[in-house]
Amino acid sequence: MFGFNVKGIFFCLIFFSVSLSSNSYEASVSGMSYERLQKIAPTLSDLYVKNGKFPGFVSAVARKGKVVHYETIGFADVETGESLKKDSLFRIYSMSKPITGVALMVLLEEGKVRLNDPVSLYIPEFGQTKVLIVNDDGTTQLVDQNKKMTIRDLATHTSGLAYDFTANRQLAKIYREKKLSPYFSINDINKDSLTSGMLAANKPFKDICTFAETLAKEAPLMHQPSENYTYSVGMDVLGCIIERASGTRFDKFLQEKIFTPLNMKDTFFSIPESKRDRFTSLYANITDFRQYFPDLFESLPQEVNTIRVESKQRSAYFEEATVFDGGSGLVSSTEDYLKFAQMLLNGGKLGDTRIISRKSVELMSGNHLPDAFDSDAYLETAGGYRRGAGIGLTVGMLTDPALAGQYGSKGMFFWGGAASTIFWIDPEEELVAVLMTQVMASSELLRETYSALVYQAIDD
Repeated sequence: MFGFNVKGIFFCLIFFSVSLSSNSYEASVSGMSYERLQKIAPTLSDLYVKNGKFPGFVSAVARKGKVVHYETIGFADVETGESLKKDSLFRIYSMSKPITGVALMVLLEEGKVRLNDPVSLYIPEFGQTKVLIVNDDGTTQLVDQNKKMTIRDLATHTSGLAYDFTANRQLAKIYREKKLSPYFSINDINKDSLTSGMLAANKPFKDICTFAETLAKEAPLMHQPSENYTYSVGMDVLGCIIERASGTRFDKFLQEKIFTPLNMKDTFFSIPESKRDRFTSLYANITDFRQYFPDLFESLPQEVNTIRVESKQRSAYFEEATVFDGGSGLVSSTEDYLKFAQMLLNGGKLGDTRIISRKSVELMSGNHLPDAFDSDAYLETAGGYRRGAGIGLTVGMLTDPALAGQYGSKGMFFWGGAASTIFWIDPEEELVAVLMTQVMASSELLRETYSALVYQAIDD
């Protein structure tokens, strides 16, 4: 029921000096144990693929500039038995955020924006956005912002914006009733659509700036800007600011400033027709579906862990995009994201191509939260740990691995996506790792397992 390639196919990763398939020599000169790296794929298979918790994985690790591990396990589509390939395409969801962060750093370097600029300088509607106060007796009131929301607030989830699932009850109701999300929303879900894996979905706004303006006018903030950390749609609002400050549509800005220079040929908001056969089906933890769609409880299979919610054969990502949501909207490949991560590890440069400066990477990956926030920071994709972690500009970072209970080094930065995708960059160990899969709402602590498998292979 599963397969993985331990021999690999030798081909060149552009700008890397080694092939994407590892061997014992590359591992040893990079301070990694080749034998221990061979534990990654079988362990992931035994823990997650054989029992149906995940359809499959593409796993890639690079250390000291060399790719030491790159393997596929399992399926692109379980129902048809189609195997994952090294060039399979994945919905990376919130792993779009660090790409938006690099775009922001490009604009900072060009002098077109500043971190402490008020958001209202670019989206005037936010100058009038109120703050929602919930009193002890449950009553509410709206007050003015006592400090104008800034670009840095957006980039660090301290703006007072939210998602409907991170907002308090009163604000979540507003987000849902007004459909205040730039992401694909499911129009209709029933037994037939679940069985076929073909859910009808669309984005409720015509473009990202229309979303940002509507959000500013229709929803108050959950707290004062800079007062607390709330995981939010702030990165999507950043996309609008990048458009207006640069004078270039957000998707084109990413293409010109990041994707083309890094030769990231498989990262986009809409999948070209020529590449659709490489897409993967999307699955979800079935327990969550029973929770959110109780009327369908009896229709859902009782004996499986996951259910396919979007088939690779027909997807909303095949339609031409007009809403370029920098918080969640991108599709990418393992190789492309490995290039992106390696560029950040190299201080903003890959091969002879520089995207941002070393000092910009340092600013992006440093902790921007006050000490008091550490215990309050809800790191959506970090396995739920709160202590020992902080937030950079669009990335999470470790301030104390022991407090976090997480493998890694102080200063390691990372993020992940809603479909359980994972990446991290460990400057101290000169290590990057990318794990791609496609399961929404999984309760498995995949990051902890995967990081243990990667770090146990260090051999210097």
